[in-house]
Amino acid sequence: MADDGAPYEKAIEETAKTTGKALDFIRDGAHAVSRPIANIYGLLIGDHIDAARERNLDAIARKTKKILADRNLETTAPIPEQIAIPLLEFARGETRDEMQDLWARLLANAMDPARRDAVRPEFVMALEKFHPIDAVVLENMAETGTENFRPVVHIAEAVGIRASSAEVSLANLETARCVKKHENPHSTEPYYRAAGFGLELLTACRP
Repeated sequence: MADDGAPYEKAIEETAKTTGKALDFIRDGAHAVSRPIANIYGLLIGDHIDAARERNLDAIARKTKKILADRNLETTAPIPEQIAIPLLEFARGETRDEMQDLWARLLANAMDPARRDAVRPEFVMALEKFHPIDAVVLENMAETGTENFRPVVHIAEAVGIRASSAEVSLANLETARCVKKHENPHSTEPYYRAAGFGLELLTACRP
């Protein structure tokens, strides 16, 4: 597929134009970073915060364009502002490659006419709180569905992480409504299972 004039590229450009003023408002408002913090951040990473965020968005845009190009879409769907604005704002601060992949998939699916209905504004808010480990844990939980509760230690062993790390991840996933906890009267250890919200979030982030 030719890159020039591709529908996915035009759609991303139009989305950026539409949300530009709103993003400026967000940056100047509650989500703005004070200059002292920006300066220290720049000192730590060796770059200005705006330049770093610009690179993050560029990386996610490239990943999104590749996903859509691989699907050979003829047309893309417009993205509602309630999805596009927070998605782009949250994604611009993400440096972790695994999370950039999830943001790119969510953005691509929001632009795909065949998948756009799977993307909800609530998923953007939930994903913003994710750590890469959370996605791995949730994927594992999804394999057993919403019927079977499992102890933390079993989940930790299944994904190859410490039980304490799994406990932290599951607590975060519970806050995000992606898993449900069950207090087993015969055990001091809580049990967890995937929640419908978590399964739908994974669907919205499928490649």
